[in-house]
Amino acid sequence: MMTRAYNITYLDDAMSSLGAMLDYAVNTCGEELSLFFARFLGSGVARWLSMSSPKYLAGMSGIELALLVAQKTGDGLPLKDEYIDPGSPEYWTGWTMAYLSWYLCLDYGTLHSRGVTVQALMDRYSTLHEADLSKAVEFATKKLKGSNPLSQARDNARLTQKELADESGVSLRVIRAYEQEQRSLANAGAETVQRLCRALGCRIEELI
Repeated sequence: MMTRAYNITYLDDAMSSLGAMLDYAVNTCGEELSLFFARFLGSGVARWLSMSSPKYLAGMSGIELALLVAQKTGDGLPLKDEYIDPGSPEYWTGWTMAYLSWYLCLDYGTLHSRGVTVQALMDRYSTLHEADLSKAVEFATKKLKGSNPLSQARDNARLTQKELADESGVSLRVIRAYEQEQRSLANAGAETVQRLCRALGCRIEELI
């Protein structure tokens, strides 16, 4: 049985906060959705949310989260007293992403690296936003089953296989074998995995 990162009593707060964060960043401040979510992942805030820190789960509003992400990633957002629209596609995307992270017991970085990105969810807004959340879980589960973590992480880093080989020092032949699942990264040496992680800017658990 899966052990979720935090009690269900925090779930509504987490979903509302992430939804409001994306709605504010995109619709009030003019940020691009995927780029701001990448800032969220890189800021450390995503990790603290996934690790059930009460300060982030229930202690901060979505706007405060957006401002904190911006502050931690070096390009601030204006503080505006704007209405958060719970019906916007961006709000729904953040709201649903928080649910998926909790329900599937996967942190935001892992979801993203394995294909469950904010853009992938946004693209399904018209068909999923009025459906039960179980439909979003089905969509995410199919994405996760059909994805190769190394390939997804490489795509997210915008590197070709050859570029990754050059950056990491891991041979092109070996990278292809991992992506085609002829070999498993779970059985790779620690040094190989660490080289790939450094080149991709990701954590070990996102690849294995």
